[in-house]
Amino acid sequence: MNNNKRSMHSSSLPAQKALWRHFVPRRQEDDDADDVVVVVSGEITKMMETNQHHIMSSKPVAADKQHKLIMHGLCLAAASMIVTAALPILPANAVSGGGLDYAGLDITGQDFSNGSYKGKDFTQTIAKGTQFMNSNLQGCRFYKAFLVNTDFSGADLRGAALEDTSMDGASLKGANAAGAYFGASLLDVATLEDGDFSDAQVPAKTLILVCERDDVKGTNPTTGVDTRESLMCP
Repeated sequence: MNNNKRSMHSSSLPAQKALWRHFVPRRQEDDDADDVVVVVSGEITKMMETNQHHIMSSKPVAADKQHKLIMHGLCLAAASMIVTAALPILPANAVSGGGLDYAGLDITGQDFSNGSYKGKDFTQTIAKGTQFMNSNLQGCRFYKAFLVNTDFSGADLRGAALEDTSMDGASLKGANAAGAYFGASLLDVATLEDGDFSDAQVPAKTLILVCERDDVKGTNPTTGVDTRESLMCP
């Protein structure tokens, strides 16, 4: 009886080892997640069929149960590996939801002053009272961002997109916004003094009202451009 047990145990080891080896996906560096899933699932099916036939035809009831438990555990492990292999690998600066950089984040009250954020995406960002003083924001996208009381004093906003934003109380004092894109919310900012708006895109009706503001004056400290002239105000 003991000899039979040893025989059954030893004969099952090669099959178990072979089965385990086939659960480990073999991938090349350029394999994508779908290829891994196909390879692993195909090997699982093949080995399961082979071992199931072997167990049902030659093993006693006790050994049969033991093998089923072993294979059940290995199947669970393999399933976990398949799911993990299929998950996309996001870049380090990725944001939940598929977005990049700061899109959709709440950065209320945070200090982004004196930093370089060139080309970053702030789409639909909540940045109430956030400080961007003297920061490089060239080409940044602030589409539909909440910029109430945000401080852009002295910031480099060249080519930045600020359409359809909420800019109530925001400061553009001394900002270089040459070539930037604005919407009607430009009327709601706290100050435009000393700003450079050369070649900025401002809706015609909005521009007329902007030119009537008392704070459209001064000279940009970085470019030396007159604020009123940059907006082509009469």
